[in-house]
Amino acid sequence: MKVVLSADGTQEGERALEWCIEHLGPGDEVIAVLGMNPVGEFVLSVPPFDTLGSEQQFSQQMNADYGERLHDRGITAQVRVLPHSQERAVIDAAASEHADLIVVGKRPHGAFGDAMRNELAPHLVHRPPCAVVVVPTATTEEVTNTRW
Repeated sequence: MKVVLSADGTQEGERALEWCIEHLGPGDEVIAVLGMNPVGEFVLSVPPFDTLGSEQQFSQQMNADYGERLHDRGITAQVRVLPHSQERAVIDAAASEHADLIVVGKRPHGAFGDAMRNELAPHLVHRPPCAVVVVPTATTEEVTNTRW
C-alpha cells in the first residue's frame, strides 16, 4: 500500500506517524510530506528564526524523525519538503503518487476551532484524492470535554 503521511512536526503529525508504525508493515510505502509555503520560507530567513535551518536541514530532520522510525519497522519511507501549504503538499503528493491512503492527525474540537487553526483534516475529508485516515490526538475523555 502506498501511503502519504502528513509529517508537519506537530502532535498531530506524531500521532499519524504512530498510526503508520502500528498498522503498516513490510511491503508498504510511506511518503512523509512537509509543506513549506513562501511565508514559512520568509519567516525562516528572518532573525531569530534564521538559525532554525534550511530546507535541506528540515529534510534531514524529517528523515530522522519520520523516515528512520518507519524503516526500523521494515516500511519503505521517503520524506519530502514541498513548496506549498501543508494541505496542498499532502493532496498533491497523494495525487501525483497515486496513493492508496492519506494518514493525518487531528486535535478534537468543533468547526470554529478547525477554522481558527486551519487544520488539514477537515479540508481532506471534503475533497480527498484517496482514502483518508484521521487519527485523533486526544483520549476519549478529552474529546468528551472539548467544547469548541
